[in-house]
Amino acid sequence: MSGKLKMDEIAALTGFSVSTVSRVLSGKSYTSNKAREAIVSCARQLGVLDSLASGRLLINGIVVFAPQRTFTAQGDAFYLEVTRGIADAVAPHDVYLTWCGLDEQRADIKIFLEKANNKNINAIILIGIDDPTIHKLAQSLDKPCVLVNSQDREGLLDAVSPDHRAIGNLAAQYLFDQGHRRILHITSLRRETMYWRLEGIKEVYRQYQIPFDSQRDLLVTEGFTAGEAEQAIEDWLRITPREAWPEVIFCAGAPMSVGIQRVLEKAGVRMPEGISLMTTGVEGLDAEVIATVSCITIPCRALGVEAVHLLQNRLNRPSAPVFNLCLKGKVLDKGTVVSATRHAARVAVSR
Repeated sequence: MSGKLKMDEIAALTGFSVSTVSRVLSGKSYTSNKAREAIVSCARQLGVLDSLASGRLLINGIVVFAPQRTFTAQGDAFYLEVTRGIADAVAPHDVYLTWCGLDEQRADIKIFLEKANNKNINAIILIGIDDPTIHKLAQSLDKPCVLVNSQDREGLLDAVSPDHRAIGNLAAQYLFDQGHRRILHITSLRRETMYWRLEGIKEVYRQYQIPFDSQRDLLVTEGFTAGEAEQAIEDWLRITPREAWPEVIFCAGAPMSVGIQRVLEKAGVRMPEGISLMTTGVEGLDAEVIATVSCITIPCRALGVEAVHLLQNRLNRPSAPVFNLCLKGKVLDKGTVVSATRHAARVAVSR
């Protein structure tokens, strides 16, 4: 059956005009909720949605909630990059997109409901919001909702996140493959996702039957800034005998690596011959650091793009299993990590 006949059939079954059917199936926003719901439901029953081009977006309006710092001048660059991915994904389509700041743990319920129940909104994205009350409310609104870098306790909402555990595992495995065993990991643990990454790191230690000593191998900061990392590493090196200094420092964010490099330079430590350095970077955002420091990248912008695709999938397949999409990172070798054989203080531990 041709596309025109399909639209005629949907129009006849729903009572709406062919032009209205065409607007809905083209993802246009200037249609009523009643018309859109009836037409999408009928199109689903007729199998029309199965044959729609994957690039066509059947969403009128999306509200994106994220921590308030995401939208400030010196805000959360990680989440800002996710919002850019969302904007990229909807740019070719006629979609109303709005943003709102919420607290991660104790969100303002009134503001959430006001924004989410807006007549122009039929899909929701929650970035880094861990408040279980908001998750339950989102489940009750009968609108597609996707979590980014978070998970609801009941597992009823689709989610897309960096595969933090795999990212930590891949980075540690890369360093172990270079022969390193004395590695100082510096990170913030203010969110559960960072514990997942740390668990991935510890898995490699267990694989090599080497105990992970938090007193020796882990340095925790409040945030991910260069200043915090600089102060933490400076204090750590000052109280630690030089023979116990690490072969490699692996930090959880690109800004941290800038502070660490300043400390090593002041201490007269050559990098990478004296101490190697590896960091975690955001593709497209930390380009300057990534170009000069070996790192494992996190595809933040892709998180936003995939969140929109998950909304579309949920709209097309409301009864589909709940998705938990995890995006992998990749290691970029920029020469700041050398083989342990080039470190004078190499610890020879075999697999």
